[in-house]
Amino acid sequence: MSRHGCLLFAISVFAVSVFAGCAQGRHTLIASDAHISGGKYVGLINSYSRIRQDFDKGRIMRARARVLAMQKGDKDYARARTFLMRTIEPTRRRIFVYYLHTAQRLEANKQWSKAMWAYDQASSVTIKPSKMEAKRDEMEIRMRQLRLDKLIVHRRKLDRLLMDDAHAYDAPRGLDPNDDTYGRMRDQYNDLLDERESLAIREARRQLRKGLPEIAYMEIESYLRMQPGSIAGKILRHEILAAMPKGLVIPPYPGKEMPVRKSVANRQVEPDKVVSEKQIQEALKQGDLIRARSLAHLFRRNGGSGADSLLAKINKKLAAKAASLFAKGSNEFRHERLASAVAYWHKAVDLNPDQPEYVESLRRARQLQERLELLRGQVDSKKNGSRQGGKNMPGEE
Repeated sequence: MSRHGCLLFAISVFAVSVFAGCAQGRHTLIASDAHISGGKYVGLINSYSRIRQDFDKGRIMRARARVLAMQKGDKDYARARTFLMRTIEPTRRRIFVYYLHTAQRLEANKQWSKAMWAYDQASSVTIKPSKMEAKRDEMEIRMRQLRLDKLIVHRRKLDRLLMDDAHAYDAPRGLDPNDDTYGRMRDQYNDLLDERESLAIREARRQLRKGLPEIAYMEIESYLRMQPGSIAGKILRHEILAAMPKGLVIPPYPGKEMPVRKSVANRQVEPDKVVSEKQIQEALKQGDLIRARSLAHLFRRNGGSGADSLLAKINKKLAAKAASLFAKGSNEFRHERLASAVAYWHKAVDLNPDQPEYVESLRRARQLQERLELLRGQVDSKKNGSRQGGKNMPGEE
């Protein structure tokens, strides 16, 4: 088969080999193919057919490692070395240079998230990945710092506005101190703070579990403004600070010290929007699980009887439906139907966005779509007579 045919055939079967890698590794698209230069993952039998099989399925670095692990006395040695120099290395270098230049352009434009991904892709096809991995990690820190800088400033502003609003619900002179209208508004205001406080500590724990201690810090800082004496909150803040990665800086609070909540009320108020259990059951009957969940949350906030058990039932249905969609997507992926797999996985993430496996598989599948487009572009380029030499590319040697 010609070299054009090799690349074209690789496109049609590349997706199959990547499925196993989707569940591995934190960064790279093909985790099992990223760091095998020493032959660590290469089997004892390194025949030419095995090498071609790996290459044709997109496992470029594994194919390369198999060739390098061959002994001169092997019957396929000369043939494999020729394939390495004429096909494997030029393909690997073209892909590496594409992602390297893409990453550098994105970094120059301060698009940290996209640059992080591009450096990650470059690291998966280079013989010296440490430099690319370091750049990837640098981009990640910059991305996370930018996210924190923007979000924490906004959260502090919102918290200050809420705290400063407390005095507005004290009955003015001339009215009964227990004026019903002002009392009701004060109860609503305190209920709002109660809900915000509860959400903040839940989110702090969740973000810490997800590996985002900087966002967890923003949440626990907000919680401690409303519960400054909370021992549990202070312990959690200590855990969050201990988990903070090197290089991330918590922006100092500007100006005067942030106000804290002075009182808490937990009296029930009438809901602004009445949601009945019948409405929720109707949404479930129609199969609209996301709407049912949204209604159930509102039902619980309004003090609906049995809201917790109803919400747990809905969440269980959501998890089961998401798992079913994810399994269908996985089956499509194994059968090389990438677009269909992405569609199923996208629906699974919509239903259960807190499941890391779903989110990661969808992310990697989308990366694979771009990789396949790149390979197609290389085939077209070669057919049009574009050729690239076998010289070492920038950033590798």
